[in-house]
Amino acid sequence: MTSRWDLGGLLRPVEDEYHQLWSLSHSIGAGGQGEVWLARGGRTAVKMITAPTQEAAEAVHARLRRIQRLPLDDVPLAGVLALLAPPKLGYVMELADEMVPLDTLCVCDEEDLAAWYLRTGGLERRLRLLAKLADAIARLHARAIVYQDLSPSNVLVSAAPEQQEIRLIDVDNLGLVSAVASAPVHTPGYGAPEIVAGSSGASTLADAHALGVLVFETLTASHPFRGDEVLDSDPDHQQEYADRFRLPWIDHPTDRTNECTVGITPRQELLSSRLWELASQCFVDAVTNPLVRPSAAQWAAALHSAAAQTVRCPDCRWTYRAAATSCLLCRRARDRTWVLRHGLTGPVGAEPEGRSETGADIPDVRLSEVPLPDFTVLRPDAETVLTARHASPAPDQPDAVIAQVRLDGQDATVLNLSRNSLWLDHQDGRPWREIALGGQATAPVDGRPWTLHFGERDAVHRWVRLTALEAR
Repeated sequence: MTSRWDLGGLLRPVEDEYHQLWSLSHSIGAGGQGEVWLARGGRTAVKMITAPTQEAAEAVHARLRRIQRLPLDDVPLAGVLALLAPPKLGYVMELADEMVPLDTLCVCDEEDLAAWYLRTGGLERRLRLLAKLADAIARLHARAIVYQDLSPSNVLVSAAPEQQEIRLIDVDNLGLVSAVASAPVHTPGYGAPEIVAGSSGASTLADAHALGVLVFETLTASHPFRGDEVLDSDPDHQQEYADRFRLPWIDHPTDRTNECTVGITPRQELLSSRLWELASQCFVDAVTNPLVRPSAAQWAAALHSAAAQTVRCPDCRWTYRAAATSCLLCRRARDRTWVLRHGLTGPVGAEPEGRSETGADIPDVRLSEVPLPDFTVLRPDAETVLTARHASPAPDQPDAVIAQVRLDGQDATVLNLSRNSLWLDHQDGRPWREIALGGQATAPVDGRPWTLHFGERDAVHRWVRLTALEAR
């Protein structure tokens, strides 16, 4: 189909406000507000925006100027590099290497669903991409900024399956929560119930709903509200019933009227228990009560955790949850898998130790170990990275690398990349071994447990402990 911008098949370069000409290659996305074109070279794109009136065009231009001034350096946005020169309306944005829309990972147009899922990166890659997306949305929300129109066509991902970069495009929809108009933009199928009903303006809660839909759809290749009957009907029926929440979640625990047998099944084997819990909250409880909807930060934490808990089948190369007994694709039994179980050393109780001058009890706080539900799989074919997410409950830079663990036969080598010392406890009664910044230590991987501590013995801190998930 010929683009509205491709007049007579002759695609002319466009000029920006700094008089630089941009030669366009091909369209990578279009919607009701305009079209995004990849510029030649692959690392830059141009969005051309359609405005119905001159007044609307001036409003868009002013909003783009405001967006240029927003604090967005740490968010993977295809930001506004330059506005287009009049009379065209739009802007130039920077991309990473060659990228494609996220919907290439959501919807399969091939007969062999499993081969497509594997070729496009499988489960682990999808989890890591979605975790980065959730991080990006959470960072916007922390600044009271809403995205407004989160959909698969507005998220670009690396075209190469071995890469895991994302970019949010269509940043002209960004807005401050307090200044969002009462008639927000949304894509059918991704608008929150309160947005579709017209009872709310754009909000962080509405963004969180769209994010939940993207997570579920990308992992399972099934839209959460489009069951078999909807998919077999015409688009009007789909928008009237599924997209307006007149039908239940396809995996509703009690109402099976909207069941879905397409996509990757069983879906419970793709989502971790925490992700399944968040999906239930988002698509059941929050349909009528947005206040209980999981936040972008909650989705991010669950996605990072799930990505770290995947293993690769040595036969078919499918990635699947390490908690499963066998590969979802070929059903090969899972081998024994070494993992690092996460935990916390902290105060779990207090006993009176005398009384103060006022007669109040003086507590004697004792530190005890508390296991956490998360674990990280030790990769036999790559270094396992531990980040600030594992070392602190609320890190300022959650992706900062704290340590690397490398398996080498019957040993594991721990390299300290943090700013502080790490401590290795062989759990044999000997003192903990300090691993200074840049230093490394070796621990056995032969069934004997050991613990890597991210803090000293008498301080509240996180830790990870070597254990095994036995083959079943």
